[in-house]
Amino acid sequence: MRKVPDLFAIVSKAIFERDARGIALGDVWPVDRYISTNKALAPLETGGRIFLVTVRPPNEQLWLVGVLDQPRFDGAAWIARPNATPATNITALRKTIVFESGKGMLQDRGTLGMSLQMPRVLAASDVAQIVAAIGGAQPVPAPVTKPVRVIGGVYDVIRELGRGGMGVVYEARHRHTGRVVAVKEIAIGSDRQLIERFQREARATAAIDSRHVPPVIDAGGDPDPYLVMELLHGMDLQAYLDEHGPLGEDVALRIVAQACAGLVRAHAAGVVHRDIKPANLFLAKRDDEVVVQLLDFGVARVKEELALRADHALTLSGVMLGTPLYMSPEQVVAGAKALDHLTDLWSLAVVLYECLTGATPHGDAETLGGLMVSICGKPARGVRELAPTISEPVAAIVAKALALDPNARYPSAQGLLAALESQLPFGANLEISLM
Repeated sequence: MRKVPDLFAIVSKAIFERDARGIALGDVWPVDRYISTNKALAPLETGGRIFLVTVRPPNEQLWLVGVLDQPRFDGAAWIARPNATPATNITALRKTIVFESGKGMLQDRGTLGMSLQMPRVLAASDVAQIVAAIGGAQPVPAPVTKPVRVIGGVYDVIRELGRGGMGVVYEARHRHTGRVVAVKEIAIGSDRQLIERFQREARATAAIDSRHVPPVIDAGGDPDPYLVMELLHGMDLQAYLDEHGPLGEDVALRIVAQACAGLVRAHAAGVVHRDIKPANLFLAKRDDEVVVQLLDFGVARVKEELALRADHALTLSGVMLGTPLYMSPEQVVAGAKALDHLTDLWSLAVVLYECLTGATPHGDAETLGGLMVSICGKPARGVRELAPTISEPVAAIVAKALALDPNARYPSAQGLLAALESQLPFGANLEISLM
């Protein structure tokens, strides 16, 4: 019997679908890390293995998707060499595995994933069953490791975290300090004026002093400009809503209040976000709580410059920024030239509306033109029409924040935050257990 613990740990559906899209039974997911700071993992400092599993819908099949042998903790994740374990269906073991704690796996539909959320130490007999299941699968060679790319001369790229129209985000490690960070590389070419715009925005973002705005640790050009920020662990609000649907009133208020607190500090520093949407609100896990982080400050202005250069005619009326569903009427009518801090408040109110109801106020429009007309001239349906359990005071806050007349709305982020906090007698802190 091994003298060190072997643990059974779940990979959340959201993480698995993001990083291993399209993987099938028998394929290898070249995972080399498990992000968790759970205390149950502490004994692994002396050795052991982590058996990584995920629960697959619709019938809750249990897939073993990786084994990390003798992982080490780097401060953010447990890391081992890339595994060569083929994805294996071990659903049949649900009825037989009993962990060393004496607890087994819950069998009720919809509860298996929750029963595995906390990593659990496996009994020796369970390890034998799992190893036997792996042995029945066709071995697959470990993937060839690509040469390490270095950004800025000191940031060794570990893996790609995501990409969009403005560039790519990488997980990277600083060669000298060993710190693991997020590096966002912005694909804007070599235009000097555009790079200077980006650098100004980076400096402005760095000046925002808020726990809800990730600090800019470093910046440079390699040759594309890049930002270095804290590596966040968790998921963005859009992914969470896609997976879980509408939120409870209390949780929705806490998330939006935290985002609003970030906007208070940003607006005080003279910075307008201009692209508030669920995908730019990150639910970062820190110890036992979730801290909302506002992402992509400063990027909207660079997008504006790129769009203007692509179509000079747009300079006559400004350029349409942001995601249309979250645009304010002013943003639709006047474009970028007339944007101020009030557009952030409108967009954040749309996010709150969506958190409470599962829909955006004008999401039923069938065309972009119809959406623009609706935003500018059609009052949003009351949230209680879509979600009758929402309290009247909260419904009134949403209605005021989405009033067509700008003078009828909250005049500042501080005003909106005060209204939200009036419905949170115990504060806006959000414990992980509430999610």
